[in-house]
Amino acid sequence: MSPKGIDKGVGVARALAYLGRERNARTFGFGDSGNDLGMLAAVETAVAMGNAMPEVKAVADYVTDDVAHDGTVTAMQHFGLI
Repeated sequence: MSPKGIDKGVGVARALAYLGRERNARTFGFGDSGNDLGMLAAVETAVAMGNAMPEVKAVADYVTDDVAHDGTVTAMQHFGLI
C-alpha cells in the first residue's frame, strides 16, 4: 500500500532527482503487473516480462521472456547492459 498519488513512477522520479539527474536517459524499468505502469511511464525504456498483464505489454518498448525463464537477464543482454 502507498499513499494516494504515490506509485513506483514517483519513486523513480524522486530517485533520479536525488541522484541529480534531470532526465530519465538510460533508465530501464521491468514490470509485469498494473502497479508497474507508473514506473514504466517514468523510465526511458519500459520492459514487460513475458508473463506480464496485457496492459503492461501494451506500453512496453520491449517484451522479454517470463520471470521463470530469466527474462530480466535476457532483456539486460538484449540492451547490452550485461
